[in-house]
Amino acid sequence: MDKPFYDFIILENAYRYEFTSSGEKEILKVIVYQQTDLPDFFSLTLADVLPDGSLDVFVESKNGDMEKILATVIQTILAFLSHNPEAKIAFSGSTAHRTRLYSIILTKEIEKVAHTLTVLGLSDKGLVPFERNEKYDGFVILKKK
Repeated sequence: MDKPFYDFIILENAYRYEFTSSGEKEILKVIVYQQTDLPDFFSLTLADVLPDGSLDVFVESKNGDMEKILATVIQTILAFLSHNPEAKIAFSGSTAHRTRLYSIILTKEIEKVAHTLTVLGLSDKGLVPFERNEKYDGFVILKKK
C-alpha cells in the first residue's frame, strides 16, 4: 500500500485505532476490531467519534479525504494482523453503497497485498476468494501463512 495515510494511535491492546481526518474539517475517527462468536474472527468497524464519545457508522463526512481514510484502514489491518496473526477480519459497509465502494477499493489494491494477505468475499455462494466484478455482501481478510 503506497497511498498516503493518517498517523494513528493504537489503543486497547491493538483493538482500537484512532486518527483525525483532516479535510474540510477535523473529524476524529475510530477503527475498532471486535472479537466475534467465531474463533479468531474479528469484525472491523470504522466510525466517526461524536462529541459525546459515541460512535456513528452511518454518517457521511464528505471531508474530501476518502482515499486517505481507506489507506489508513488498510494500515490498521496490517498493524492488527501483526499483533494477531491468526485473526480473520470481517467487514462490510454500513450501507450497500459503502460495501460496493469497499469492493472497488479492494479491486484496485488487491495485487499490492496479495503476497501477504488473503482477501475473501462473502456472497450467496458463501465465503469465496475475492474476484473482480463480483458482488459481495462482505469481506474477510487474513494473513497468508
